[in-house]
Amino acid sequence: MQHPKHARTKRMWLWGAGAAVVALAVPVSTAFAGGAPEAAAAVTTGATFNDPAGDSAAQSRIRDHVKNLITGAPAGSTITAGLYSFTDTQVSGALADAKARGVNVKIVIDNAATGDGGQYNALKTALGTDQSKGSFVTNCGVNRGCIGSRELVSGSGDGSINHNKFWLFSETGGTKNVVVQASANMTSLQRTDLFNNAVTIVDAALYGVYQNYFADLSKRQVNNDYYKTPSAGAYKTYFFPRKEAAGKKWNDDASTDTVSLILGNVDCGAGTEVRVAANLFSRREVAEKLVSMKSAGCKVILANDGGTSMSADVSSILAGKLTERVECAEARPGKNPVGLHSKYVLVNGSYEGKTGRKLVFTGSHNYSYAALRANDETLLKIDNAALYDQFKANHAQIMSYCKGS
Repeated sequence: MQHPKHARTKRMWLWGAGAAVVALAVPVSTAFAGGAPEAAAAVTTGATFNDPAGDSAAQSRIRDHVKNLITGAPAGSTITAGLYSFTDTQVSGALADAKARGVNVKIVIDNAATGDGGQYNALKTALGTDQSKGSFVTNCGVNRGCIGSRELVSGSGDGSINHNKFWLFSETGGTKNVVVQASANMTSLQRTDLFNNAVTIVDAALYGVYQNYFADLSKRQVNNDYYKTPSAGAYKTYFFPRKEAAGKKWNDDASTDTVSLILGNVDCGAGTEVRVAANLFSRREVAEKLVSMKSAGCKVILANDGGTSMSADVSSILAGKLTERVECAEARPGKNPVGLHSKYVLVNGSYEGKTGRKLVFTGSHNYSYAALRANDETLLKIDNAALYDQFKANHAQIMSYCKGS
């Protein structure tokens, strides 16, 4: 399967650049199953999944959900976003309209948005670039993120990226402190060809955590060991890049691999189930941990993107070693294959010594070395059984859809 993961393809195994199938009707007022969104609808916590194999409304669920929230933001409120690739004119137009009606709109965006079809120039015209004003857009710069600026392979010319995909609303639909963390970029490819996920959380403390992170992104101050893990009640965020330990190689240090360490908190002795949806997957440390968990008694169920999205060494490590695995590269007559861009880990069972846990880990973070060591990225831990159940239903449908590959 051929589809561009991001503009810099030479080192996709270093990068982390991300659809979720769903015939699932999400029980959230703003996560509608199809049709036009209702403006200013009340917002509640829940998950949204697109379906690239469905009709236009199903494909556009995440995009339309975000657009609906933008439309529902009243004058005097603030919309804040950290974004990677952005070509969607409907969303950029909604942001311009929001600014015109008195909403403060603040965007930090990767240099990828300045390319063909990118919406950086449109946003610059609508919002300006002066950060002392109520609205602005800032571009992180060429071959760097807003915080990360590391070239993992010397001389490659491929630097860090701001790979974030989050939206913050101080108020929308009459609801305050709304956080949307997505796997999806605002591009047509993400809607029509790739399964993606998004989670909407109404929580003042989490909103504050993301606002603090956004403030650091907007300063554009380089810190290649930025790694922070602030908690907010049932939620914990992991912000990257994270540097390897002293004396270690960036691609050979399990002691600072956040996803491997998270999986290490799982107790496999009591029938715990771990489900993974993976786009780019090149970190041997994560692959080896999944195999060891299966050997220790966990059910480990993996859906991964097809084509070259998984490195050869990771594929070799995993081959025949998990409870179940599918590769998403489903052919469609006259169209690109359907692939997987979602990024999440689900844990049902024992975690950190406590039984009966239902946890979701999701965000922009791929299981690639660049996602860990170089990029501006977010991974969000969610301790919420209802959200877990929604993600599990989505994962089951992805597994079913992709069995043919």
